[in-house]
Amino acid sequence: MVVAAAQNPWTRRRRIGLADLRGEPWVLPPGDTGLGSFAMNAFAAEGLEPPQPAVITYSMHMCHKLLETGRFLTMLPRYTLMLPDKHPSLKALPVQLADSRAPMAIMTLSRRALSPLADIFIKTVRAVTRPLPTAR
Repeated sequence: MVVAAAQNPWTRRRRIGLADLRGEPWVLPPGDTGLGSFAMNAFAAEGLEPPQPAVITYSMHMCHKLLETGRFLTMLPRYTLMLPDKHPSLKALPVQLADSRAPMAIMTLSRRALSPLADIFIKTVRAVTRPLPTAR
């Protein structure tokens, strides 16, 4: 989803397209990362050139801090605004993104025992994500 600070002027709009946001300052991960390539593909799916990011960073902390200034936009997975707690300073914009779901998986090695911590982590992730809508 496209995310901005709660005080960003775009949060007051009801209908927004990616074309409307192309000229805005964006904070995005590098294009060769999963989320970075997703952002670039979201623009390409609508026949748009991707924006030139004002800031390119791997750091989610830096991304959130820049968003909180109210000047920037970014794309984040929906769960980042829900987990571990809601982020009242950030708000998802009402932008429809084409094919915006991606599968997630947990892989384990065969014939290897899980550590107790890994087992707790997997059970917690399953419990937290169970009420979320499933991909089509």
